Amino acid sequence: MRHIRLLIFDLDYLVFDCALLKLRALRQGLASLADDLPQSLPLPDAADIEEAYRNHGFQWIRYLEDELGEQKCELLRKRFSLNAHRLLGSGMGRVFPGIESFIASCREAGVSAALGADASRDYLMAVSDRHQLDALFQISLSTEEFGLGGAAEMLDDIMHRVEVNPSETLVLGTRPAFFQAAQDLDAQSIACGWGIQRHETLSEAQFTAATLPQLESAVEEADSQACRNWA
Repeated sequence: MRHIRLLIFDLDYLVFDCALLKLRALRQGLASLADDLPQSLPLPDAADIEEAYRNHGFQWIRYLEDELGEQKCELLRKRFSLNAHRLLGSGMGRVFPGIESFIASCREAGVSAALGADASRDYLMAVSDRHQLDALFQISLSTEEFGLGGAAEMLDDIMHRVEVNPSETLVLGTRPAFFQAAQDLDAQSIACGWGIQRHETLSEAQFTAATLPQLESAVEEADSQACRNWA
């Protein structure tokens, strides 16, 4: 790469294949609260959870708040967190095949890699410890750590720590809010589709890699655009 010096990756659905883990953890949480749930509540599937994450980020369980009410929804969130940590410990979930080699090749070329996860800090650390993500990423931060500042403050903090400009940064994600945060900071973004079922919102980023084999060419395209913008 000629201009890009930093890649920032979101975690879920992009680095970490979380779909089955989230589905199991949520359904186990709902089962533990079955006596207190409304009969009209439909059983969520993986597509429902993916859409909720797309819309709400790490607070995606809030999509059930209208059905459950605030208190039950908070209880469900705590049950989900406990279940997710237990399932992680049992080995559920994986790093998408090909991600590790891609990041290794980028770092060999002198490009830094950071994990900017739209996640709680506890979840990020649990996944990172289980899959040794510290060996891949030089920095790992979560949106939860930045409160109302969210993704934009997190991305800005990562750039500051790596000492790069927004024009030298490329943000990889799956959520429209992530792409908007990058745009607000004048950084480019790539929408990544290999971990999600619905690709309608991928067009909201400047570049798209619907599959992991397409990522290298998308990064090269973004790097070429950064060079043109800098000239």
